[in-house]
Formats: sequence, structure tokens, C-alpha cells
Amino acid sequence: MGIFSYRTKDSFQPFARTNHAPPVFSHLRGFTMVELMVTVGVSLILLSLAAPDFSAFIQNNRVKTATEDLVTAIHTARTEAIKSGSAVILCRTGSPGSDPASLGCMANQPDGAPNASKDWSAGWIMYSKPGYSGSGGGIDYDSATDGAPLMVGNPSADGVTVNSNTVGNRWLTFFADGTLNEGGATLYAVCDDRGVSEGRMITISMVGRPRVSPSPSSCTP
Repeated sequence: MGIFSYRTKDSFQPFARTNHAPPVFSHLRGFTMVELMVTVGVSLILLSLAAPDFSAFIQNNRVKTATEDLVTAIHTARTEAIKSGSAVILCRTGSPGSDPASLGCMANQPDGAPNASKDWSAGWIMYSKPGYSGSGGGIDYDSATDGAPLMVGNPSADGVTVNSNTVGNRWLTFFADGTLNEGGATLYAVCDDRGVSEGRMITISMVGRPRVSPSPSSCTP
């Protein structure tokens, strides 16, 4: 024969059958019922530990949102007064769930009336009052003469309160130079059922600029 040799068809032999069984991955298996119950139990414990933190996160966010909404309204009212050269007024208004603009200002409601004293939680309206000098009547919102509100503040989230001191109980009036037409510093405490420890205090000086500080001394200043 030459260098190359060939296997003929007749010389082909099939593979011999062996006694070796195919490999069985006996070391792979699923969870037992006990292991599954332990895993679920541990997961439930971890979730229960995280739940209070998540609840506090939601509460903190609600207080923060109510604070930022009012501060934004104060900044906007001051800016609009300077820009327009006329008085711009914020007044508390309405009752929870109502349309504030349809109800007008609630600052002079008698004792015992809904939203009668220092409570800004139900919302507010902002409107321009050209010609108002800061004294006398005619300060209340009148849609016929004042036109549409510049801004309408919605009620605070459930459980969040916004209360002013006596100075801020009625209107906040900003003049064309940006100053505040009130008898002193105006305070607003934003709180929830956790009290002052997680609350915020908004202080507006006579120059009209608001400042936010944590943990007010009282939720009803």
C-alpha cells in the first residue's frame, strides 16, 4: 500500500456500546418548601423594616411640597408687584376641595366660620390691585374688577397644615418696591401630625423676602 490507506465500507465498525450511563446532574435541585418559606419570611421582615422609612419619606415630601408652594407664591407675588408697579395681594381662601378662585378671600370670616382664623391650608389666590395704597377697604378679591387671579394655590395634602401668625392672618400685600404692607414679620408654620420636629417655618421680613427654617417653635404661631 502507499502512504495513504483507506477504510472500506466493509471494514467500518460501529461504535461499541458501553455500559456508561449519560451523566446525571444530581447535584442540581430546586428550593425545598422549608427554604422557600425561610426566604419569604426574611423578605417580609426586611420589607417591614423599610416601611416606616418609606412612610416618613412620603410625609417629608408633603411638608416640603406645601412649603415650596407657598414660598413660590410669595416670590411670585413680590416679583409681579415690582414688574407691574402696582400692589399684588395673596389672600387665604376657600375650603378643602373647593375652587379657591370662586370663593374669594376668607380673611374676614367670623369666628366659627370655615377656615376662620390663620389657616392657609385650604389654598390661596394671588391678584393684582392697581391703585391700592395699603389702607382702607377694597382689598378683597373682586373678579369683576381684578380680572382672573394671577395664581391659585391648591389645598395642602391631607394631614399637612399651614398656619400663620396674627400678622399674616389676613392678606399679604406687596407694593411696587417689593416691600410688604404688614405690621411686622409674617410667619407661616407648615406641619403634619408629627408636630414641630418635622415642620418648616416661613418668615417674611418687611422687605418682602421669605426665609425657610426647620422645626418651628409652634405649628400655630
